[in-house]
Formats: sequence, C-alpha cells, structure tokens
Amino acid sequence: MTVEDLEIYRQVRTVLVRNWVNLQRLDFGRTGGTVYVRGRMRLLCEPPSAGREETDSEGVTATFLLHLEREILRIPGVRLVTWDLNGWQRTGLGWQYQGRI
Repeated sequence: MTVEDLEIYRQVRTVLVRNWVNLQRLDFGRTGGTVYVRGRMRLLCEPPSAGREETDSEGVTATFLLHLEREILRIPGVRLVTWDLNGWQRTGLGWQYQGRI
C-alpha cells in the first residue's frame, strides 16, 4: 500500500465513523481512484427521521447512502465508489432496499 492509499483509507474511515457507521461488518478499500465498500451497513445511532422513506432494520435509508457516497467522493484522489451492500441495490442514481439478506 502506498502512502496515498493509506491516506485515502484513513479519510474514508473518518467519513464512515463521523456518520456513525459500525465498521465491524463493513469492508472497504481502494484501488486506483475507486473506493470499494462491501458488507452489512449498520449504524451506531439512528439518523434523523427520514419520514416515509424506506428503512432497513439498521435504520439505513437510501438518502443516507447517497450522503455517504457524496462525502467519500469529496476525498481527493477518489473518482468512483463501488458498493456491494447486503440488502441494498444501486439503481441508477439512487438506492433500493431489497430486504434482509
């Protein structure tokens, strides 16, 4: 791993922790300008109410996932975020909850 890789890894971790994401069942890394995030998205505390938006059993919403992606994309050197989250599927510009997997 290069120093640049480690710095991006640190910044991605900071974004996730700042947004109360439990990292125990989530794996993330970087190759080139792409950040890979996979596993089970769990929150340590519930985000502000999303109203009628669909929420998984952990309180994660599509809006929350889009927010995380925007924050990660702001990190210098990151051009793309690739997601593989249990129970969620990326659909065009949004997210769709598929149920507990």
